Amino acid sequence: MRRLYLEHMGLRCCYSFENRRKLFEIHSSFKFATVVAQRGAVTESFPCAFYLHDDSWLFAERDGREPLEYTLDFVRKTGGEYLSFLELRSAKDLEVAQICFQNGEPFGEVCKRLGIRFGNDLHMTNDAWRFVPTRDVLRGGEDPRDPDVLRRLIDMGYLVLHEGKTFHQYDDHWGERPRYLVPLENLSDSPALVERAQYYRLVFREVASSTNERTAIFCLVPPGAVFGHTVTAQVLLGTKSTARILLLQAGINAFSTDFALRQVVTAHLTLFIVERFALPKTQQAFSAHSALRLTCNHSGYEPLWREQLGDVWREKREPFTWPVLETEDERWEVRAAIDAVVADAYGLNREQYEHVLSTFSHKSYPKAPELCLSKFDELKSIGMEEFTRKYDPYWDIPLVETLPKPVIDLPIPAGKTNKTGQQSLGM
Repeated sequence: MRRLYLEHMGLRCCYSFENRRKLFEIHSSFKFATVVAQRGAVTESFPCAFYLHDDSWLFAERDGREPLEYTLDFVRKTGGEYLSFLELRSAKDLEVAQICFQNGEPFGEVCKRLGIRFGNDLHMTNDAWRFVPTRDVLRGGEDPRDPDVLRRLIDMGYLVLHEGKTFHQYDDHWGERPRYLVPLENLSDSPALVERAQYYRLVFREVASSTNERTAIFCLVPPGAVFGHTVTAQVLLGTKSTARILLLQAGINAFSTDFALRQVVTAHLTLFIVERFALPKTQQAFSAHSALRLTCNHSGYEPLWREQLGDVWREKREPFTWPVLETEDERWEVRAAIDAVVADAYGLNREQYEHVLSTFSHKSYPKAPELCLSKFDELKSIGMEEFTRKYDPYWDIPLVETLPKPVIDLPIPAGKTNKTGQQSLGM
């Protein structure tokens, strides 16, 4: 229908309402829109508004909520294959979104160019027969994500099952311990799942909301894990360097990227949504090294560190003691530097970046907006080269472009054949 209105008619307006005042006998969470299109005309631009509540807005005073003006070109850049509309609330939102999409490359195209593919491992209901409650194996309250515990579980023939609530940005130990383990013998029909579990994998949380503190939750999880369907996980391994994965993680965990994602997310962050959003080209070594320092929080990441930096250690702590960055202030010093670089790569000015930051709650670290803005000001003052050298102790070490190898050894089942005689490779 959007193609009909936009490409074969002249769209004259689209005003979207929330049903909070029960104008229609439908649930208050549903939306409805008034749309006017003209046959025989051409769409170049059209007024639109979202999150309206009172139908009198159409005919009377608008209390400062003037319509936004969308162009057809803007919809094509931001709406993906289905020409979906970004549901922006203000002229400042539109200004920022236009700049981000103009200066970035869609995440899906980046992944396609790099040979990176995402998908799902196991379904929490359909594959429930594969799971064993963690409490039945680890009776003392041990966390299967702890490196020593995980190594013992792998020796016993178990993998840990992550759900979306078991990790956060740069943190694979978020929330309560995982509820389930997966015996390797229960994956005998899915050799691809076992093979993936030998690598570090980039994953993101599928259940999300534009009202949460953060919408994009991306994390690089150590080997020895599989994932439930509330997690979208990297499923094509060993085709690109891990440095490129770290680079993706740094870019999409930034506030500016998250701002764009929040405009269409309601309750789920699907791969379809993520692939539409544009990532800027950032300072590669700086972003990858910074993501590495934020990611390596325990000894389970030591192979990753050595793959990327070898025996080099330029931190304040004793060599190879974890986490690399011990306090929240230290971590946010690095996160704010990444965030400033990403905002600059998008082409945002200070006022626009300040607006982006103002749309998040920052309840977990209230100093984040001030810190990010100060880093942005410093970047503009001293220049990118001096800034990245200052905040990357490993600035002189180039990206490691060699392909990753399995980090742990797992017995890969031979796989079963289906009725067509083809080998089953898992989901």
